[in-house]
Amino acid sequence: DFFSQADYFWPNPKDPNGPYISRDGQSNPNNFNEHRKAMIALSVEMPALTAAWLLTGDRRYGQHACAHLRAWFITPATRMNPNLEFSQGVHGASTGRSYGIIDTLHLVEVARAASFLTSTLLTPQETAALDDWFRSYLNWLKTSDKGRKERDSLNNHAMCWALQASEFARLIGDNATRQQVHRQYTDILLPNQLGIDGSFPKELARTKP
Repeated sequence: DFFSQADYFWPNPKDPNGPYISRDGQSNPNNFNEHRKAMIALSVEMPALTAAWLLTGDRRYGQHACAHLRAWFITPATRMNPNLEFSQGVHGASTGRSYGIIDTLHLVEVARAASFLTSTLLTPQETAALDDWFRSYLNWLKTSDKGRKERDSLNNHAMCWALQASEFARLIGDNATRQQVHRQYTDILLPNQLGIDGSFPKELARTKP
């Protein structure tokens, strides 16, 4: 399971053993962040290796990119469970929150890079397993309570949900979901979330936009 703690939550000085309290815009350096760091590293290294293979033709780069995909999404012993039930939890208050779905924004780059490998360096069985992971995760994004809440949020979180859903759907050939996200983008996100200058007013109102 992927796990992370919400950045802006700290121990309560008045109740040290009680639930953490929010300090918006102030990151707690003592919160657990290792899974998020690992995913960020994946999102940098795996696409870079894929690009190196495409540009140079050296299969070693592509093969190492595939090794990352196998470890994260295919091999049963090591693959991540396809949900974010435990992302951005708050000590003493919540084991996971809808806001944590923004943590997998980094997988957008991974999914885009993977599309160059599925018909070339991954076997058909591996491609099927990879597609199954992203299909399962996309279904969780669309149907879970946390996923639906994030989809309907009122700031940049909804845009990040839409970006993920559209790219994961592109990877697995789910055109129906891509059309749904397109309607959400044109009918809801653009008119209701963005300012005329392209800004996110509700995000800019926060202490650390």
